[in-house]
Amino acid sequence: MEDKRHEEYDENMPARKAWAKILPFLGVYKLDIISIIVIMLFNAALDVLLPVMTGYVVKNYVQPRQTEGLALFAFLYLLVVILRALCTVLFAKQAIKVEVCLSRDLREKLFNHLQELSFSYYNVTPVGTIMSRVMSDTERIGSVFSWSMVDVFWSSAYIIGCLGVMFFMNWKLAILILIIMPPIAFFTVFFQKRILQTNRQVRKINAEMTRHYNEGITGAKTSKTLVIEDENTGRFQDVTGDMKRTTIHAVSLNAIYIPIMVFLTSLAVAFMLTSGGNMVIAGNIDIAELTIFINYALIIVDPVQSLSRTISNLISTQANIERCSVLLEKEPEIKDSEEVIKKYGTSFDPIRENWEPIEGDIEFKDVSFMYSDGTEYV
Repeated sequence: MEDKRHEEYDENMPARKAWAKILPFLGVYKLDIISIIVIMLFNAALDVLLPVMTGYVVKNYVQPRQTEGLALFAFLYLLVVILRALCTVLFAKQAIKVEVCLSRDLREKLFNHLQELSFSYYNVTPVGTIMSRVMSDTERIGSVFSWSMVDVFWSSAYIIGCLGVMFFMNWKLAILILIIMPPIAFFTVFFQKRILQTNRQVRKINAEMTRHYNEGITGAKTSKTLVIEDENTGRFQDVTGDMKRTTIHAVSLNAIYIPIMVFLTSLAVAFMLTSGGNMVIAGNIDIAELTIFINYALIIVDPVQSLSRTISNLISTQANIERCSVLLEKEPEIKDSEEVIKKYGTSFDPIRENWEPIEGDIEFKDVSFMYSDGTEYV
């Protein structure tokens, strides 16, 4: 695996601190983020309204077997559907903007920081590792922060809205949906650490695989000259084997976590349908109310599952954030003093008018050199 001299993660970094490191990059797009939140809250309100409108149809048109006023209602229902479609277009446009721009900003920041690091960093850090951080990790962070944010606000608002309407109509049926909340919290905490650790390993091995790709291509002439193709192939097969095993383990954790969420949700829905059917038979609620509850019970499964998947994605993305943060916090071994910067500027902002003309010769006497990770002078 990778050399310990270029650590990818801070194992002791609290999750809150890791996520806080990305906030300055998000702050630039706070207006876009606010607009996404507002659109998703409005969209969730429309989604909550649809089952109520279905119940209204059953109560006012199906049960009494009459159609007076149905045309106006159909127009209002179509208007809600059009508004939902418009919300989808608007939030998708904003989310794509945040995704692309956030990834770009992270890449530029990392690239500029790499220009400032000392030669010693490049001596011990494979090119593939650097490329993986600058390209793959930034892309995943941008994607998760934009689209997962959409899922979190929509799912949360929708679940709260559905529960609010259900409690208002019949608290006994609504409370059956709440029985899934404690188990969901328990299993989320249980799987959180395991998913994060496994995804850290996946990212490390992915960087190692990228390194082998890079060295195999750039060092092709050397490999052919030394006739070490078999050696290179063997090492690459070892890395891809590690990647296969670790990825399967990571996918397995998610494959266990998500079905548990689905099972718990379906169990609550089954209890609600059984109790609701008994209440209709006993005359405590009418068919229209049960229709609304059935719609909510069936539809609420999707946002609960979506929220579960989003939490899983956010947990695994912490590994990507840590990789980028560790690189950004890497300090160069040689730094210009404040006096030099004040007079001559920096590499990115030079004060060229203060540069003195270079004259004279350079002579080396009694000069020795040793790599920072070596034991003998070169």
